[in-house]
Amino acid sequence: MTVTQWSWLGDRLALDVANTVRRRGWRYTELITSPADLRAWLDHQRGRVAIPGEVDTLLVTRFLFTRDHVLGVLRAAAGGTALPAADVHAINERAAAAPTVRLLGARPGQHLTRPVTRADEATRLCADIAAAAIDLLTGPDATAVALCDAPGCGQLYLRGRPNQQWCNPHCGTRARSQRHAERNTDRPSRPSA
Repeated sequence: MTVTQWSWLGDRLALDVANTVRRRGWRYTELITSPADLRAWLDHQRGRVAIPGEVDTLLVTRFLFTRDHVLGVLRAAAGGTALPAADVHAINERAAAAPTVRLLGARPGQHLTRPVTRADEATRLCADIAAAAIDLLTGPDATAVALCDAPGCGQLYLRGRPNQQWCNPHCGTRARSQRHAERNTDRPSRPSA
């Protein structure tokens, strides 16, 4: 695995989790297929989540299970549809399994978290991910969640403006180029005089 595979990280935690599935053409590819993949992803999230000491196949399974539910609610939110009940239930169960309280930090805008229960590290990680999805979908950015439909992207992102269609300018260029190519291939060629 190379660092460039994670070059898009740094958005809201729930989005970073959901975007561990990447679209290649019109098919989705799993980016977390081993404990090493999850360890690399977690290393990029250092400071945002508590990283378990042992990253094994069981943790990968638990992470993917939680991720799939987060992905389900975020895609529904991006599409403006009701959140799937099974995904909502699973996320609420994960968050309740290891709740944390937010405490004021030393600087404005900084907060600290403290666990309320003595849950194991894997449960805490999944709970933190679930809580991040809850925070996103109940906060001021809930209506800004969008799906980039550019060719080969499919990433979830937060719109910076109401009419934003793509996650970044490169995706916009690819989408416009594809539309242009499709328009030009649909036109019958004109005979030369």
